[in-house]
Amino acid sequence: MSKFEDFRSEYGSFVFKDYSIEKEDGVYKVYLYYSIPRLREFKTRWEFPAGTRDIAENDPILKELVFNLGMVEAISYYKCVCPKVVEVECGSLSPDQISWWRKLFYNGLGEFMYRNGIDVTEEELLMIRCIDPATGIERDPDIKTVPIHDAASYNGCLVPVGGGKDSVVSLELLSDEDITTYSINGNETTRNVIDICENKKADYRVKRILDKGILEMNELGFLNGHIPFSAVVAWSTVITAYLTGIRYIALSNENSANESTVKDSFVNHQYSKSYEFEEDFDEYLKSVIDSDIHYFSLLRPLTEIQIAALFSKHKAYHKAFRSCNAGSKQGIWCCNCPKCLFVYIILSPFLSQDELTDIFGENLLNKESLDKDFRELMGIDENKPFECVGTRREVQTCMRYFREQGGVSLLTDRYAEAIDRAGEELKDLLNEWNDEHHVPDQFVNVVSSAIKEL
Repeated sequence: MSKFEDFRSEYGSFVFKDYSIEKEDGVYKVYLYYSIPRLREFKTRWEFPAGTRDIAENDPILKELVFNLGMVEAISYYKCVCPKVVEVECGSLSPDQISWWRKLFYNGLGEFMYRNGIDVTEEELLMIRCIDPATGIERDPDIKTVPIHDAASYNGCLVPVGGGKDSVVSLELLSDEDITTYSINGNETTRNVIDICENKKADYRVKRILDKGILEMNELGFLNGHIPFSAVVAWSTVITAYLTGIRYIALSNENSANESTVKDSFVNHQYSKSYEFEEDFDEYLKSVIDSDIHYFSLLRPLTEIQIAALFSKHKAYHKAFRSCNAGSKQGIWCCNCPKCLFVYIILSPFLSQDELTDIFGENLLNKESLDKDFRELMGIDENKPFECVGTRREVQTCMRYFREQGGVSLLTDRYAEAIDRAGEELKDLLNEWNDEHHVPDQFVNVVSSAIKEL
C-alpha cells in the first residue's frame, strides 16, 4: 500500500472543530481549530488590524467570513493524511456549498496529488459532513442557506501585493483610485514594493501563523505539498474589505494562469488563480453575503507577456521586485529556478540585456543548469514547471523575438529549431484581449487603454 492509502486507512477523518474571534488592542485575532483524531490537533492564528469600521466580534457577517476562512485553511492540515471524511463541527453548509468545497479541495490539491502519485477522483478523495458536536448527528443535508444582507456602503480598491511584477502593474493602473495595499506576512521585498508605490492611501498588513505541528509532520514523513494558497488569500481579503469598508478587491491574476501545468490534465499549479476559480468564488461569495464587496482580477483580460510589457515601463520598481520563490526569504533572485528564468524571458523583449543583467545579476539564458527548466517552459518537454509562470506560447514568442533581434545565448542556440518553428509574432500577442473576466466596467477602459499604448 502507498503512504496515501496507509494514512487514509489509519486516520479516517479530519475535523474542523471551531473558530474564535477576539478584538484586542485594535487587532482582530482569529483562531481556527482542527483535529486529526488519534494523531494531533492544530491551531492557525490570523491577525487583522481593525479597519475604519467598528465591527463586533460576534458580528454575523464577520463570523461567516471567518468560518469560510477556516474551511480553506483546513486544506493546509488535511493534506497530511488526506482522510476520506472532513467533519465540520462549527458551521453549516448547503449541498451546493459542500460540492463547491469538494471541488476546491480536489482541484486545489491537483499538483499535490500528482507529485505524490495519488490517483483518485473527486468523489473518491473526500466527503464533507456537517456534524453537531453536542449530539454527533449530521446536520440536515437539505438545509437552505440565505446570504446575509450587508447594508454598508463601500468604496476604494484593496490591492494584494506579493512583491512581483503583476501587482505592481495593478497598482499603477489604478493610480487614480483610492488604493489600500494588502499583504500577508509581508517580507522585505513586499514592503519595498509597497513603499515605492506613491498612489496608495493606506497599507494593510495581516499576519498568518500556521501551527508548528505541520512542520513536524513534514519532517516525520507525512504527506506534504502545494495548496491553493490564492484561495486562502481570497477569503482573507474579503474579511479585510469588510473590516475596512473597501468595495473592490483587485487581484493581479492574468489569463495565462488558466493553462494546465501537466499537459492534457486538470493539474494546474495556479488553479486558485484561474478564471474558473474566480468565477466559482464570486458565485459562492454571493451565497454567503449580499454585499457591495466585489472580488475580481484586474489583469484577467491580459496575458503575462502584456503584463511584462506594462511592467517594463515602471523603472522605479525594477530593482525592488522579486518573483523567485526559492530566494523569497532572502529577498534575492536565486537565478537557478524556473521562476527566475521565466521572468527573465518574459521581460527580454522589453528590456535591454544590460537592464536584465542589472536586475538578475547574470544572463540566465547562458546557464547550463537551467536547460531542463528552459525545455519545460518552451513546451519541448510536455509538462510546465510547478511555478506561477506564463504559457508555453508566450515563452516561445519571446524567444523567437530574441533570435529575430540577433540575440545569441547558450539555450536559444541549442533549441533554435524548436524556437523558430513554434514562436509567433510578438505584436500579435501584445494585441490580445480576453473577454472572460469580472473586471468592473469603470476599470475595463483603464486596462484596455494601457494595452493600446504598447
